[in-house]
Amino acid sequence: MTLHRHLFMIVLFGSSGAMASTDGKMIFQTVCAQCHGTAGEGKPEIKSPSIAGMPAWYVNTQFANLREGRRGHDAADPQSFMMAAIAKALQPEQIKAVVAYVEQMPMKVPVGKDREIVNASAEDGMRLFQERCMECHRYNASGEMTFGSPPLIGRQGWYLEEQLRKFKSGKRGAIKNDVNGAKMVQITQFFVEDEQMLRDVVAYIMTLNPDPAATPEEQQRQIIEGSPFKSVER
Repeated sequence: MTLHRHLFMIVLFGSSGAMASTDGKMIFQTVCAQCHGTAGEGKPEIKSPSIAGMPAWYVNTQFANLREGRRGHDAADPQSFMMAAIAKALQPEQIKAVVAYVEQMPMKVPVGKDREIVNASAEDGMRLFQERCMECHRYNASGEMTFGSPPLIGRQGWYLEEQLRKFKSGKRGAIKNDVNGAKMVQITQFFVEDEQMLRDVVAYIMTLNPDPAATPEEQQRQIIEGSPFKSVER
């Protein structure tokens, strides 16, 4: 199903009255699940990321960016362009409700092709991550609200690759007043020298995801432990 078809379905659901709801679960299942999946797992066929378990502070920031034109302003970026239309259609109380629902959803650990990065070296990516990414995203890529840095674990590898390319090209993060986006533009433009380096760092981030077959308790322990390659200062 194309992005345009998804947008049509969302508009159709909205016209039926569901968009008037302030129930986070109903809004998610009616509007967001069309692109992000019923469990927030994302849909690779339309390049929509997993959002399950994303912290409320980060999702709120992205909704603000979409509503205020810092993201989703470029039709050449159809996923963000469509999200901007949806964000503007929702009322503030609806956004608050759906954000709270997303935050309490269990994180979806990438598996299969969502986790595999071809022709990449996680060992090489580790050095760049620890030198340039870890300070904001933390040693285990779990994110840090103080720096406005989202968790990178739980996101598909192809999605992280694409976002780094967007930052590097200025398609994301280059609009005025996007302070955290501007940081990522600088990092990617100055320190992610080429596609190989980009794939390597994403390959390393993928190793920080827990074992999808582990219990929730074991997954949490694995996340806390962080890098499987070498210990780092915490």
